[in-house]
Amino acid sequence: MLKSLAVLSIFLTTAATHAHAGDAADAVKYFYDNLGGEFAPGHRHRYTGPALDYLTAADAAWERDETNCISFSFAVDGQDFDDAELASTLKLDEVVDGDTATVTASFVNFGQPTQVEWTLRNSGNGWLVSDIASLANDWRVSQMSCE
Repeated sequence: MLKSLAVLSIFLTTAATHAHAGDAADAVKYFYDNLGGEFAPGHRHRYTGPALDYLTAADAAWERDETNCISFSFAVDGQDFDDAELASTLKLDEVVDGDTATVTASFVNFGQPTQVEWTLRNSGNGWLVSDIASLANDWRVSQMSCE
């Protein structure tokens, strides 16, 4: 009986961890379900830290002198995307370490395999994007500046 309770306890702990682990990937999937809108002001509540700082700086540069600091979609690591191809090939791999998560989005866009790494922080009210990076094209939002 005691052995059964221990096994059940391990199972429930593992099940709870996996159920919670999907939350960060779900936060990233939102951006792939709404491609092209990741920079919309209405989505800023989904960002924190360096990613939010960069978007705020990009807004200020545009308002100041119409400087466009964002010339491509971070989510697709490019300017254009094939909705159907991307949707049918999208795979999200998530690693959670406490209040930080990394979600790697892997997909094919116009025949090109692509990977975008999303770093998220748990705000207590859900997962927020704190950084985005290309695994192939050597850019990271936290290292960008918009002046």
